[in-house]
Amino acid sequence: MKSQRMPSLAVLATAVVFLAAGHARAADPCMADAKQEARDCKATCTEDYQAAKDACLDRDHPCVEACRAERYDCRQATGIDDAIAACNATLEGARQTCRDSYPAGSPERDACVDQAQVVAFQCRDSAREAAKPAIKACRAGFRTCARACAPNQPPNPIGRKQCLAGAVADYKSCQADCREDFQVAKDACKNRDHACAEGCRADRAECRRPTLEQLQTAIDDCNATRDAAIANCRSLYGEGTPERDQCIDNAQVAAFECRDQANEDARPGLKACRHQFRQCVEACPPPAPPA
Repeated sequence: MKSQRMPSLAVLATAVVFLAAGHARAADPCMADAKQEARDCKATCTEDYQAAKDACLDRDHPCVEACRAERYDCRQATGIDDAIAACNATLEGARQTCRDSYPAGSPERDACVDQAQVVAFQCRDSAREAAKPAIKACRAGFRTCARACAPNQPPNPIGRKQCLAGAVADYKSCQADCREDFQVAKDACKNRDHACAEGCRADRAECRRPTLEQLQTAIDDCNATRDAAIANCRSLYGEGTPERDQCIDNAQVAAFECRDQANEDARPGLKACRHQFRQCVEACPPPAPPA
């Protein structure tokens, strides 16, 4: 297991530079640096995890990385990412049309946006279905490529299952460290005492907990209803028939609308928690000067 990481020198340097330069002048560059450092940190976590996983599977890491690069190129060639991006761009355009056509908070705007979201969901679903065979082939190609890689040197000294569990635990710990480093840097950028801001975050988490639990229950119910409807479609219609495909599509759309409504129902509670959090952190004092 890896040892606990201390906040990186780059993160601490960002905070020191900000405090020396003054809040008003350096706030935006400071936050940009903190966000970039967080992205770099998470990328390192992912790379370390992949290297550890390859070692657990006794596969040469550079070889498997080449396989991953081929899988990425293969996925790009399917056009799935471009297709989904086009669906999302169309959705944003439709949302803007809704905002331009109807006043904020009106039932007409809400209905317009809901319909645009359903259309976008169907667009993304169709794009995934169209690309599914090609993506499946990309995954199969990756597995074949990775399994052909030479054994890792030195070989995995412990069992594969135990080794992979340790790699996952290290990855989660690394991600948590990145989040903590980012919070430290962000609080410094905003000239707030970190311990005070952490207390506000803990209060926000407790405030959000019952709403998120209710939301998860609602989403689970939506998905359970969807699964039952899909099972019914499969029992009613033959495999590959247009009737079965349409029945399943209808069930998926209904589930999407159900989840969307659940998120809308949760929004006021989460918004209230955000408001309380902002009030809390804005009241935090500046960090104490170093001893």
